[in-house]
Amino acid sequence: MKKQTVILADGDFPRKGGKPWQILMSAARVIACDGAAAQYKRRFSRWPDYTVGDMDSLANPPPDAIKNFSEDENDLSKAISFCRSQGWKDIVIVGATGKREDHTIANIYIALDAQIPVVTDRGEFRPVCGKVSLKSVKGAGVSVFAPNPATVMSSRGLVWPLEGVKFVSSYCAASNRASSSRIQVTSSHPAFVFLEEVSSGRNGQ
Repeated sequence: MKKQTVILADGDFPRKGGKPWQILMSAARVIACDGAAAQYKRRFSRWPDYTVGDMDSLANPPPDAIKNFSEDENDLSKAISFCRSQGWKDIVIVGATGKREDHTIANIYIALDAQIPVVTDRGEFRPVCGKVSLKSVKGAGVSVFAPNPATVMSSRGLVWPLEGVKFVSSYCAASNRASSSRIQVTSSHPAFVFLEEVSSGRNGQ
């Protein structure tokens, strides 16, 4: 697994052995969002490489914590801004879901705006703008989210093609399925494709 810049958000900590956990273990660097740093330290007895946020969730933050008290951004936005300021482009987000539902929704939209993938224990949100080819499993669940109603899409490898879909809501193309092991999606505006994580014991039929 390639080394990436991993942002650890303060949702549910990645399950040991799962894909987000593997990404975290192989990271080139880990940037934790405020309280996520404490979760990281409890598990590994050390602080992550960087801790970013307003520190309202840490009673004793690490001495080198990067404090950002802006009220216009949440901690995930601040972590993304920090990564961009360092010139790190190969970014992935884990720990973005779970706990509070409002934080989950906000984190997903923030990642969509930033066009950064989000990996969870149940699947992966992949940003799409232009033409993108995605690896999947035949029969696995696939959902498409497009917040801009002007979005025009086309697809290959889906049971229900995206041609002609009018995005009267951002979620109207949810609950699709892969018809092959490779999906191709072309989108006129930024969107997210969610790919269900399928266990090796499932054949997709």
